[in-house]
Amino acid sequence: MTSLAHVHADRDPAARAVDSLVGMAIFLAAWAMLFAAMFLAYGVLRVQAAEWPPFGAPRLPRAAPALNTLLLIASGLTLRRGLARARRRPDARLPRPALLASILLGVAFLGAQIALWQVMRARGLLPSSGVYGSVFFALTGFHALHVLGGLGALAWLALRDRRGRRAGAAPLRAARLAALYWDFIAVVWLLMYLAIFWL
Repeated sequence: MTSLAHVHADRDPAARAVDSLVGMAIFLAAWAMLFAAMFLAYGVLRVQAAEWPPFGAPRLPRAAPALNTLLLIASGLTLRRGLARARRRPDARLPRPALLASILLGVAFLGAQIALWQVMRARGLLPSSGVYGSVFFALTGFHALHVLGGLGALAWLALRDRRGRRAGAAPLRAARLAALYWDFIAVVWLLMYLAIFWL
């Protein structure tokens, strides 16, 4: 009896690429619905609040989160440029400098986000300080967890490349899927930045 792994290995690479893309689309759609529900809850709270931010609550800065936004966008663009170069390379591998730069920019985003949380805590905004604080920390913290997951995927790609895994369609396909996830994370953060820090 043929094992499932053997059947999967014998499948056409194009079919496997489609399967991977469909799987990632379903995965991202599920997360999109979750973030949409969180944005909806945030919108309901804003509409029902008599004043936002509440009287006496520290106002959220705009410049520091703008820097965070630029860091995350730069990380995604670097990854996308690396993928574009990989298509022109004979070994079809994601250039290591592009991958490492994307990881470093993502880590810088997380570091800047942690610094922002510390600044807001020093100003008296805590997760326990009412709806305003709990919403801010919940939304940005949930997003940061997704960034951490994306960094894990990029780190896995970097380790795989360092160990000298065979180049070709499968590693490049994994890099494309990671880039899709990274794009999703960047779009969610951009919406979050506009909704939380500007509106």
